[in-house]
Amino acid sequence: MLRRSVFGTLNSSRLLRLPTRYSAQKAAVLGQTRTYAHKLEADESVSESEWKGQLYSWKSICLCTIPLIAFGLGTWQVQRLKWKMALLDDVNDRMHRRPVALPLRVTAEEINRNEYRRVIVYGVYDHANEMLVGPRSYESEPGFIVVTPLVREDGSRVLINRGWIKRELQDPKLRPESQSAEPVAVVAFVRRSPGKNSFMPDSDPDSNHWFNLDLELMAKHTGSQEVLLEVIQPESAAAAILDARNGVPLGVPSLVDIRNNHLQYILTWYAMSAITGVMLYISLRKPQSAIAQIKRLRSRAGRDL
Repeated sequence: MLRRSVFGTLNSSRLLRLPTRYSAQKAAVLGQTRTYAHKLEADESVSESEWKGQLYSWKSICLCTIPLIAFGLGTWQVQRLKWKMALLDDVNDRMHRRPVALPLRVTAEEINRNEYRRVIVYGVYDHANEMLVGPRSYESEPGFIVVTPLVREDGSRVLINRGWIKRELQDPKLRPESQSAEPVAVVAFVRRSPGKNSFMPDSDPDSNHWFNLDLELMAKHTGSQEVLLEVIQPESAAAAILDARNGVPLGVPSLVDIRNNHLQYILTWYAMSAITGVMLYISLRKPQSAIAQIKRLRSRAGRDL
């Protein structure tokens, strides 16, 4: 009986101590969990404040303008495309009209309104005041543009861009067939002044060195009107080749190809806007919290199991 009582007393004391130890261990685990949770919350608050500081920084604000600017440029190119299509329709209509006689006196307004209109002009070339503009290449071959005043029936002059010649034929004596003194009827396009090229050196009229189609300076040098006409080459390819062999300047084609690259520009700018917008979103989006990452990993682990 004594043994049983002692044994029973020992067991009861052990049983009494077990809840106390378990409660202490549980309290310690809960304390560590709470400490870890407080640490996670503190880290998240720091990371969130850093993210807000980065989000509202001048660098981020400047980066936000890149997609907007690219989108604006793409929209502007849409408007330019509409304008270019209307211009091409207008030019195409002018080029297919029947040639008309060029008036003796032409104003700048009429030239601007009738650019690429085919006209017929009569007169005699003043070869003594011929001007070579260049160098200019044609199909990768170097040469020059021939500009010659045309003396009309009333004595007035207009400038004729006769076309391109090879560099070897810049001496007029080597191309006698292009130096005819007989009256001619020229079918040409009305063209506006192309303007000076800022990358080219200034022309020197005294030495007859012309680097640009400077209409104002050429007209002043030759006593001509500020009217520039471009000779249209023969529609027959054989006739054009024969003229080129004989030194007759090669005029412009009867159908002028005007570049229209606005559609490519539209696609480029809009694509840049979309790409930079996605990159900006990825770089500035709010980082995922540690608690959310833990929940996501636990959920993924549960699915994998």
